[in-house]
Amino acid sequence: MSSNPPPFLRRARKFPSASGIEPDSNAAATNARMSTHAPQVQNNGLPTSRNFKHLRSRSVSQANFGALSSHSHSHSESSSTASRYARKAASTAQLSQQQQPITIEGLISKPPASLTEALQDLRHLILTQGVAADADGNSALRIYIWSILLGVGPMRTNEYVALVRRGASSSYSKIRNDTFRTLATDPLFRRRVSESSIIRLLNAFQWKMKDTGVDAQDAQYVQGMNVIAAPFLYAARSEVEAFSLFSVFIQRECPGYVRPTMEGVHSGLKLVDQCLETVDPVLFKHLQSKFLTAELYAFPSVLTLSACTPPLPEVLKLWDFLLAYGAHLNILCVVAQLLLMRDDLLGAQSPMKLLRQFPPLNSKTIIDVAVGLVRRIPPELFDQLVEHAR
Repeated sequence: MSSNPPPFLRRARKFPSASGIEPDSNAAATNARMSTHAPQVQNNGLPTSRNFKHLRSRSVSQANFGALSSHSHSHSESSSTASRYARKAASTAQLSQQQQPITIEGLISKPPASLTEALQDLRHLILTQGVAADADGNSALRIYIWSILLGVGPMRTNEYVALVRRGASSSYSKIRNDTFRTLATDPLFRRRVSESSIIRLLNAFQWKMKDTGVDAQDAQYVQGMNVIAAPFLYAARSEVEAFSLFSVFIQRECPGYVRPTMEGVHSGLKLVDQCLETVDPVLFKHLQSKFLTAELYAFPSVLTLSACTPPLPEVLKLWDFLLAYGAHLNILCVVAQLLLMRDDLLGAQSPMKLLRQFPPLNSKTIIDVAVGLVRRIPPELFDQLVEHAR
């Protein structure tokens, strides 16, 4: 399997929003984080070409060591026989390595030889293999992977506790008005994440924004932040971990979504219409004939990066892709959902009845369609996608 992503996705990584980590900034620290903070899993993966030479040499050494051990127990064997068995053992080891596919577990369980190439491999594995998880979306690796993609190191617990102990922020009442509704109909989420956790995280984030010198108006809580926080709280092992990832994600990937005017969201909705018109003018004109624009039906999906649409395990898989290649690709994921509903929408006298609530997410199908759409979007329109949430 090639370790390089499809060529048409490379455009998605030329901007900081799709890069996750800047390769030249603090690379040594990130290398250490990828090795020392990743779970200790057995590496059964195929070594990449840059590491294979080293592993091949190690296999030869191991084989020769075995041959020498045999020789010490049986002096009657000739050196040529020992050498022949050593070569056979080495060849067998190499063949075994070549037959084992590279895995995410194997990739993140050791320090990368090249951070840039390791990130490319990780993104491609997320796209082609996905992150292993159980039926409820629980994964021991997912939060490590998200941390790597966002470049987020461990946060000291006392820093988060200090923010929480400052009490109610200026946005506290607004936060309380929304938290009880956060994925309220999702039993998996409600069993695992308490409303108190959501309140503490969002309230602490407001204090952090105030401390960083952000304009007081821009630091206010806005609707939708509670739903964006939900996947982080569900996937993380602790509230502190969820807070650190949520904070970086909001500030880096979609700050325009959480400003009081939500200009990033409104720009994203216009881009849904533009992209749909580009890739399927028939469906676009049909919706236009019913006076349906994305502003009327896609606001929740754009604002929450599709986290508002169940089931939650599929949301997490979709977010694996968005964190790997850029949150801006959610716009194409929304368009992909419309295309998957195409026949029903074209045949409906009142399409809005179907659009009030999108069908349950099927992340793999949506991602496959969205990746195909990348090829069909003109470069200038794609550039607008990348920048719209800034």
